[in-house]
Amino acid sequence: MKKRFAFIPMLVAFVFALALSACGGASAEDLIRADLESYFGDPENAAEEFASGLEASAGDELDMLGITEDEFTEAYLEGFAYEIGEITVDGDTATAEVTLTIKSFGDIMTTFQSDFTDWAYSLDPSTITSEDDLYKQGGQMLLDATRNAEAKENTYEVTYTRNSDGDWEMDAASESELTNAVIS
Repeated sequence: MKKRFAFIPMLVAFVFALALSACGGASAEDLIRADLESYFGDPENAAEEFASGLEASAGDELDMLGITEDEFTEAYLEGFAYEIGEITVDGDTATAEVTLTIKSFGDIMTTFQSDFTDWAYSLDPSTITSEDDLYKQGGQMLLDATRNAEAKENTYEVTYTRNSDGDWEMDAASESELTNAVIS
């Protein structure tokens, strides 16, 4: 009698194992979508993650300019969005259409530099009370340029390749293009 009861749990485990293996894993499209969502992060947490990275990389400079990471982050990410469109798989390669809406950091810096230069040349040097005041004015101008910048929408074709382990990896050229889109 004992052998029969031991056989039943083994049979149930075997049936479950077969059922799970028949289900397979996630589709290539789902894996690529998940990777892109991980790459861009959760839009709900984007501000917190961006501010944290900004504090680590430029916190002292922002302090010197008299603006906080949170102020700059709020201004920069206003209008930020991304949408993952169609994902097409063809053998060991795939492409995903990604639409990214973000402010151009390059445009912000161009506007800031132009505004600050114009302002600095218009100053009477005798009215400058401290270097700190110059930095604070520069910070306010940077913040204004960031707030006034328009978020632009661009669409990118992101290429993935399945590696020898069967994992989908974003190609280096696509990763570079997306990185440049976020920081340029």
